[in-house]
Amino acid sequence: MKTLEHTSSIPSLEKSTPEEYDLVILGGGTGSTIAAWTFAGQGMRVAVIERKYIGGSCPNIACLPSKNIIHSAKLASYFRRSDEFGITREPFTVDMTAVRNRKRSMVSSLNDVYLENYRQTGAELILGSGRFVGPRTVEATLADGTTRKLRGTKNAGLPYTALRDAILVHPTLVEGLIPLFSSTPSQPKSSKSAPAVQGALSAH
Repeated sequence: MKTLEHTSSIPSLEKSTPEEYDLVILGGGTGSTIAAWTFAGQGMRVAVIERKYIGGSCPNIACLPSKNIIHSAKLASYFRRSDEFGITREPFTVDMTAVRNRKRSMVSSLNDVYLENYRQTGAELILGSGRFVGPRTVEATLADGTTRKLRGTKNAGLPYTALRDAILVHPTLVEGLIPLFSSTPSQPKSSKSAPAVQGALSAH
C-alpha cells in the first residue's frame, strides 16, 4: 500500500489565511473519495485530507485485502477436497509469500486507480493529519511537519444535483441523506459529469 512514506504530498503552504475550497473533506475513506471525485467532476474545488492510506483502510488493510486472502484460502480448501469432486491430485503446498505478494499487488494497483481518479477529476489529495481549528476550517499537518489551513466555503446543503451524480457513481453513498439536503427532491436527471471508477476490482 502507498502511505505517507511512499507518496509525497503537494508542497505545503504555511499561511495564516486559510486556502479556500468549495469543499474540504477530512478523511479519505470510500464515501469521502467517491464524493470528492463526484463534486470535483462538477467543477467544485475539492480537497481530501487523509492521514495515511490512499482510499482509506478498505482497499489497503481491511475489506479488499482480507477478501483477497480469503479467496486464496477458499481455493486451497477446494484443492484439499478435490477427491470429493472426482479430481485426482498430487500433494500440494500453500506458498504464503505468493499469497501475500498477490494481495500487495492488488493493493498497489488499487492505489494507482485512486490516484488516477484524483488526477482526472481534479480533486486534491493531501496526505496528512487534519484537525478543525475554526468554523469550516481544517489544519493539515504534513509528513515533514509543515501545515496547511483549508477552509470550505460551501454550506452543508450541497447542490442536490451533485448528490444525484454521487448516487449515479455509487448508489449507496448518500442513501438516506437526501432529505437532509432537500425537502422537495425532484426526479433524478442523468449526468455525464459523474466520474466513473472502472477496472478497480475486475482485474483482481
